[in-house]
Amino acid sequence: MPTARATNRQFANLARLSNYAPASTNPFDRLVDADSTLSAKNVNYGASLVANWDIGPATVTAITGWRKWDWQPSNDRDFTSLPITPQVNNPSQQEQWSQELRLTSNGDNRIDYVAGLFYFRQKIDTQGIQVQGPAASLWTLGPVNGADPALLDGLRSDNDIRYKNDSAAFYAKLTWHVSDRISIAPGIRVNYDKKDGSYLATVSGGLANPTPAQQALKNSVLQNQNYRAEFSDWNLSGDVTLSWKASDDVLAYATYARSFKSGGINLSGLPTRADGVTPATELASVAPEKVNHYEIGVKSQFLDRRATINVAAFRSDIADYQATVVNGAIGVVRGYLANVPKVRSQGLELDVSLRPVDSFDAYVNLAYTDAEYVSFPGAPPPIELSGGALQFVDASGGRLPGVSRYAISYGAEYRIPSGIIADDGEFYIGVDGTLRSDFSSSPTPSTVQNIEGYVLTNVRAGYRTDRGWEVFGWLRNAFDTEYFDFLTAAPGSTGLIVGQPGDPRTYGVTVKARF
Repeated sequence: MPTARATNRQFANLARLSNYAPASTNPFDRLVDADSTLSAKNVNYGASLVANWDIGPATVTAITGWRKWDWQPSNDRDFTSLPITPQVNNPSQQEQWSQELRLTSNGDNRIDYVAGLFYFRQKIDTQGIQVQGPAASLWTLGPVNGADPALLDGLRSDNDIRYKNDSAAFYAKLTWHVSDRISIAPGIRVNYDKKDGSYLATVSGGLANPTPAQQALKNSVLQNQNYRAEFSDWNLSGDVTLSWKASDDVLAYATYARSFKSGGINLSGLPTRADGVTPATELASVAPEKVNHYEIGVKSQFLDRRATINVAAFRSDIADYQATVVNGAIGVVRGYLANVPKVRSQGLELDVSLRPVDSFDAYVNLAYTDAEYVSFPGAPPPIELSGGALQFVDASGGRLPGVSRYAISYGAEYRIPSGIIADDGEFYIGVDGTLRSDFSSSPTPSTVQNIEGYVLTNVRAGYRTDRGWEVFGWLRNAFDTEYFDFLTAAPGSTGLIVGQPGDPRTYGVTVKARF
């Protein structure tokens, strides 16, 4: 699609000059068009220990957790079989530990309570690499500045990224049963976060002995960068819920919560200052999100508790919302995490479940969500406006990415008790699915990066026993619906939009056993 780039730097012209045509322009042909190895190796380890001590009026719980993660990816960043950016890989090794100590009241009391301490430590090491190929000059710099393929051929950035995160918290929650029908439940959490990191990019390769002008062009694609970043902050959050039991089967409630999302640091490179070299370290840290959340609702059961109806209305006002922005005014075009002044999300939710007979149950969940940027004056331009002189747009009033205005999930299962294969077993058949309306797939609302709504249906049938054995066949996306998980603009503002198609119809058999 056309962008604000000069016509000779649009995808169609660059493809013509490269004698290139995509393997297919229909993404649901599912043809791979790449000139480097694609792989994703992910190895996870983990262990946890839970201990409980009953001390009479309360129970002490200790939870210790440890996880380790080794990620070894290989990507073709230009999404084509052309040697533009054949490698952008970020292998990472993560290790994390957590410890929680919790005290919970036992029995039924006028005042119930839970209080605890939590500590979390995380360490991530990443060894990034980006390599440009012989087609990079033309596609990245255009037919004029990129006339010499040797300028960027072999240009390479090796990145060493180190990150440490320590987080500690004290929390407490009380539930005061004012009467048999009314309760008030206030809660509080004090949190401390400290994050430290470093980013080192070492660039090599490309045209040897370049002129100052040629070096400036190389720097506009990849450049050396070295900086440290840190973030530390205390946060106080809390909530209070008022509950009223109108009857044994009807509960009404109202909740207010003041919460936050921890701030952080950018460790993927930063835009530069006016000299085109010095990293703008004032952009290295990101402030915490601050959320005011309001909710009212009713939870109810009918027909001898064979029917459940829950309804809720909510609103969240978020200040300093964390979102990805792009800065390309000086030097390398960089995407980084920054704060949006104000965001709002509000809506309604309805949950209904039915069990008219013991052998059949069904449910449906409906959600209406209105989520928008209330104030986002410095948003990156959408793809159709990118590549020109315009560096920022005002996205205030635009909808948030990834949020459908309407969403429905549903399911049903029918069971037939049987002792043919084993005692206390049952055959069953079930169906479940989701429906969602269209949603934006761009940080800034775009006319071309909206994903159409779709419906997915899954079917399963099998046999299970009370002893823990189960075998079933399953069919996912039964009607082979064509849909996207996301759409994104390829680098360079050439107008190329790529996406991740959702899974096609798949089927299989699963055998499960619990001991």
